[in-house]
Amino acid sequence: MKAELGRRERKKIEAMHHIQRVALDLFEADGYDAVTIERIAAEAEVSPSSVYRYFGTKERIVLYDEYDPQLVEAFDRELAGHDPVTALQGALSTVFREIMREDEELIRRRIRLAMNHPTVRSELIRDSEETEAQVRAIIARRTGRSADDLDILVVTAAIVRAFMAALSYWHTSGYQEPLDEVVDRTLTVIRRGLTLD
Repeated sequence: MKAELGRRERKKIEAMHHIQRVALDLFEADGYDAVTIERIAAEAEVSPSSVYRYFGTKERIVLYDEYDPQLVEAFDRELAGHDPVTALQGALSTVFREIMREDEELIRRRIRLAMNHPTVRSELIRDSEETEAQVRAIIARRTGRSADDLDILVVTAAIVRAFMAALSYWHTSGYQEPLDEVVDRTLTVIRRGLTLD
């Protein structure tokens, strides 16, 4: 049964990736607002109900990936022996760099849409708030402090917002540098105490 669930999950992820790539092609060709879920379904040769079941909204189609849980899990492991910024850098080196090698062009396309379309950008910000809550809970658990502790709130906000700033910079600078290097530079700013170099 476990192998069966693994195969089903893999097929679901493959289907979601296919739908996402078709949708991105359509969004880039015709504009985000002009493309309906029904059209995405028709082009991807799936039913609209499958698209709704997998994603729910067009915004979720753009933002979908399976990276956040991997990064959060790696951050939790790294935090066992490091401060939060070092833990994030460790998580990024173990997970993020490989993701970028495999999917950089797809990530670039998704970020371009997210940064250029207000509803997708709003959903990206909501996602970052959820990630911030997860990271805050991990830091609180690892330190034995409350998730509402001011130090934890500030550290977590700084880390997550820095990552969002890195995404924004990567986009506005035309994706010239690898994203993992931009994120690393961003975390260096935090590490040196949020001073300007």
